[in-house]
Amino acid sequence: MAISGAHEALCYSVLLQKEKKIRCDLCPHHCILTDGQTGICLARRNTAGVLYSLNYCRPVTAAIDPIEKKPLYHFLPGTQIYSTGPSGCTFKCLFCQNCEISQKFVHAKEVPASRIAKDVVDSNTIGIAFTYSEPFTWYETIMEIGPIVREHGLKNVMVTNGFMEVVPLANLLAFVDAMNIDIKSIRPAFYRRLCEARLEPVLRSCEQAKKKCHLEITNLLIPGENDSEKDIEDLVDYVAGNLGKDTPLHFSRYFPRHRMDLPPTPASSLKRAQEIARSKLDYVYVGNIDLDECSNTYCPSCKELLIKRCGYAVSMEAPLEKNSSTGMARCGNCHYQTNILV
Repeated sequence: MAISGAHEALCYSVLLQKEKKIRCDLCPHHCILTDGQTGICLARRNTAGVLYSLNYCRPVTAAIDPIEKKPLYHFLPGTQIYSTGPSGCTFKCLFCQNCEISQKFVHAKEVPASRIAKDVVDSNTIGIAFTYSEPFTWYETIMEIGPIVREHGLKNVMVTNGFMEVVPLANLLAFVDAMNIDIKSIRPAFYRRLCEARLEPVLRSCEQAKKKCHLEITNLLIPGENDSEKDIEDLVDYVAGNLGKDTPLHFSRYFPRHRMDLPPTPASSLKRAQEIARSKLDYVYVGNIDLDECSNTYCPSCKELLIKRCGYAVSMEAPLEKNSSTGMARCGNCHYQTNILV
C-alpha cells in the first residue's frame, strides 16, 4: 500500500518479506526498518515493506546565491547559482547550523522535478546547488533533476556531509560537477560523540569525489572540540596526502546553535588554523567571519594576488589565462597552472 504524497525510494533491500522488514542502503547507517519506522535521516520510511522518500521533490527553500557561499572559491568564481534543498539529515550534530530544516521533518509542498529544473534554467545562473540541509537524503530527486540540468549545459553542485555509500555516490558523480564536503573533524570520536555518525565513510567519499569532480573541503572550527594544533595538523596532512595539496580547504567560524552553547570561534584560532594549513596546502581560506586577506586567492608559485574577496564580493586582481582544454586558469604573472575553473 502506497502512502499519499510519497515516492518509492531507491537503494533499499527487503530483509524479511512476510514481516515487511527492510534495510535502507543509501547511507552507511544502513537503517533496518520495520513497518511504520522512519530512518535516522527523517526522510525515508518503511510503509508495508516498501521504502518511501518522504522529501521527494519537496524543497524547503530556494534562493540565488553567490557560488562563494557554498563555499566554492575555485569553481566559476564570481558567479551565481540557484540553491535549494530538502529537510532531513543523516547526522545529529549537536552544533547543527541549519537545525530548523535538518533536525526535524518539514512538510513542504511537492514540486515536479521538471519544474524545479525549469526554475534553474530560467534563473540565468550557472546551475543548481543542492544544499542547506543534507542533500544526499534527496537522492531520488537529485537523480531526476541533475541530468536535466546537465542537458541544458548547466552545472550541478552538492554541499554535503559526505556520509554516503559508494554506489549511490558514483551514480551522482556521473553528472555532479562540484562538491563541498564537510570534514567536521579528523577524529572518529568527534563524529561518534557529537554527530552520531562515523568519520571513515566521509573520508572515503572525499577520495571518491576527488577523482570525478571539483572538490573543496570545509571544516567548522569549534573551540575545544576540533581546534587544537594537532587536530588541524592531522586534518591538513590528510587533505594534502589523500586529496592533494591543491584541494581548497575552508576553515569556517562556529556560532552557538541547536544544542551547543560554546562561544563563537575566536578570530585568532581561525588565523592560526590557516597559518598551519598554508604550510602544506596551496589554498586555505577562512569563512563565516570578516578577516582581511583571509579569503583571498594567491598564486602558489609567485604569490601574486589572483582573486580578492570581501564578503561575497569577488574581484579578479591579476589576469588569469584560461586553459581551453581543461577550463582551468593559469596565473597571468608566472603562468602557474591553478585548479581554478573559470
